Amino acid sequence: MSIPVLNTAERGIRRAVTRNGLAFMGILFVIGLLSALLDVGIASLVTFDPADPTSIEVAAPAFGLGVLSFLLGVLSLVVIIAATRVFVSDDTETVPREAFTRRMGWAWLNVFVGTIVYAFVVALGFVAFVIPGFFLLVALAFWTVFVAVEDENLLTAMRRSWGLTRGNRLSLFALGVVAVLVSIGVGIAFGLVSIVGGPVELVLTQASSAITTVLGLAILTTAYRTLTTEDEEPPEAPTADPDVPGAGASGGL
Repeated sequence: MSIPVLNTAERGIRRAVTRNGLAFMGILFVIGLLSALLDVGIASLVTFDPADPTSIEVAAPAFGLGVLSFLLGVLSLVVIIAATRVFVSDDTETVPREAFTRRMGWAWLNVFVGTIVYAFVVALGFVAFVIPGFFLLVALAFWTVFVAVEDENLLTAMRRSWGLTRGNRLSLFALGVVAVLVSIGVGIAFGLVSIVGGPVELVLTQASSAITTVLGLAILTTAYRTLTTEDEEPPEAPTADPDVPGAGASGGL
């Protein structure tokens, strides 16, 4: 049975705007804004002469800012893993410490390496032909959830995602299209306001990025919960046939 696309998207959006969903938006916004400001600072400390491409001079503070930028990237991935764990739970109010601490090193390493592997595999699918690329994109979509929530390694996570999506890939592709359209809508809304440029554009760009990231995670985890709940549902008991005497009876004396 395919998942209800619009209903799943709606529930995911509602999940994203709960109290802890908004908290994750705020955290990612701050991290993104700091990273963007560091990038501006690094760019100002690097001098480049277009007439001589080999004459690149980097001021000493740029290395320190680069390290800070890298650490913010690490922290951003930690927050995304924690958000995935929280969105799979029933808690819509708090952000438990365990979401940030439980085997985070293991999860971070697998998500980091897995992102590279996932991008490479999907890219191969698109190079071979467009359809295999989309197929792999959908079939392996839940691997990050299995890593973050169930502490699987990336290979097992991809294998389990493959199994979980079986029979639902068309509806999941449609759900992905809806999620992309929602993200585009958010981007357009913020883009229209940020046409003034300057610091306002920088701030609104990071706000848009934080919102779309959390929306995407919430929709993904809502689909995951829907599919895993279906898998765990016990089979229905056979219906008694009223035309057959004793049908459906417990069989006692």
